[in-house]
Amino acid sequence: MSLLDLVRPLEDPWQEVVDAVLRKRGAPTTREPDRLGARVAELSAAYNAGRAGEGVRVPLEARIGFSFARDVPKGAAAVRELVAARALAPRGEGDALRVVDLGAGLGAMSWGVARAARACGVRRVDALFVDDDREALSAAEAIAREAASRLGESEPRVDVRTRVERIAPQMKLPEADVVILGQVLSELDLSLEPRERVARHATLARDLLSRVVAPHGSLVIVEPALRDRTRHLHAVRDALVEEATVFGPCLHAQRCPALLTEGEWCHEDLAVDLPPWLVPLARAAGLRWQGLTSSVLVLRRDGARLGDLGAGERQGDDGGKVRLRVVSDLIATKGKAELFACTAAGERRRLRRLDRDGAGAANGSSWHDLRRGDVVTLTGRGAPPIDDRGRVSATVEIDVWPVRK
Repeated sequence: MSLLDLVRPLEDPWQEVVDAVLRKRGAPTTREPDRLGARVAELSAAYNAGRAGEGVRVPLEARIGFSFARDVPKGAAAVRELVAARALAPRGEGDALRVVDLGAGLGAMSWGVARAARACGVRRVDALFVDDDREALSAAEAIAREAASRLGESEPRVDVRTRVERIAPQMKLPEADVVILGQVLSELDLSLEPRERVARHATLARDLLSRVVAPHGSLVIVEPALRDRTRHLHAVRDALVEEATVFGPCLHAQRCPALLTEGEWCHEDLAVDLPPWLVPLARAAGLRWQGLTSSVLVLRRDGARLGDLGAGERQGDDGGKVRLRVVSDLIATKGKAELFACTAAGERRRLRRLDRDGAGAANGSSWHDLRRGDVVTLTGRGAPPIDDRGRVSATVEIDVWPVRK
């Protein structure tokens, strides 16, 4: 299974769902990019400047017309490895997947989770959307109604309840298989000093894990892929790592090595574009439509870790084995191809493979096909898979989990 198969742009019928909600609000639709584009540009500027969490009213029609479709795949991307590991499941076979979406807004993250969960047999999602924006929750309910009436069985059934409430530790919430904090932390507690914000957000995550996440469930945190916001998420992870299980994206439970280097951050950049029907609106707003970026942290209660799961379980002879996640794009220069990786030992390393050493074993993956986000096992054959200077052995076998088809 290709994990990208779970992360799809919203199909064409979704355009009519979104436009129906916009029309009922008397707003321009996605088919009017010149009118709606200015509002989308205003929305983007507010988020990039960090003003959206300071009580600044952002255009709801832009969120409906643009942000919803952009963010649904981010929700799917955040749980795709849970799906591949068979770790995204309801209480019992045939039960609905219970989702609590905090700071839900329009519910895009929950829709992404629901779409990805179909790959493991989930056909129904019971979702509680919590937000302090009553108008956004009303729009979320409208989206769910239009989707149910227009899309039918082509989409999972998402039963939506809403609650208007500010996010805080100890808030009363039902048990859930998945608790989502989607692009929320970067909007909370902006007046606090960085260390105090980290402590506050770690306390919130700790509380949700202990009281709301089901014993087999996950807390999924998604943030924008911007440097400062991602480094804040890394710091929250480090504050939790000794008492909570980090399922992913990390393969280790050590301190985040990206935080040791000023300006470094670990984020996703998937080859998933906006749906074609949304591209004219992105152009009108001066925004990119290529690629899907985000930063993710998935925490568990049951001890399940991505680093413990099978990822090319070949047995090396006397060469050993190294497991890693690729955290950069491939850097191809004359005679070699390099990449940065975060290993299962918690080390950030720059690795290189010389062109003369070959692209990879015939029965493995190619070094030149590796991309950001891949979980990789390097198995040595007669020599260590990586030497002390970061050179990858000519005889190494390369396995990507899950195997690409």
